[in-house]
Amino acid sequence: MSTVNALRAATAFALATALAGCALFAPPYDPTLDQKTTTAYEGVARLAAEAEMGLYQDKATYAGKIGTYADIQAALAVAAIRASTAPVGGKRAGEARDITVGLIKGCGGQVSGLATLHKAFGVVPATGATTAMMVSCDQAAKAVGAMKNGG
Repeated sequence: MSTVNALRAATAFALATALAGCALFAPPYDPTLDQKTTTAYEGVARLAAEAEMGLYQDKATYAGKIGTYADIQAALAVAAIRASTAPVGGKRAGEARDITVGLIKGCGGQVSGLATLHKAFGVVPATGATTAMMVSCDQAAKAVGAMKNGG
């Protein structure tokens, strides 16, 4: 076998091994999971931006945003179900799937927390009330995005 053919064979083997490793270390990419997580994250970002602009200082504004909170939570619920039922090819991929589900559920918990605060008191800008939600949901979106980019 010539050196060129040996290099091609080695490269093909390395590529096949790397691709097989993805099944062992990450759940497979799911476009519905990605879309629902992105939809929720965009909703969270808009909600946080509006809150930081002072639109929700009065708790009476909560009633007008119930649909927004519900839309975000519905997208996160679908994402969590899709993520939790993703087939995995190994222990590490199962662990990655479980972490991703936890991050999605954590985002949902933060959204619920902001909704509770909004309903009871309103959301005062520049108090950090939206920060935990944004960070949590960003982590969930990145975990799901890694499935697309990392596999």
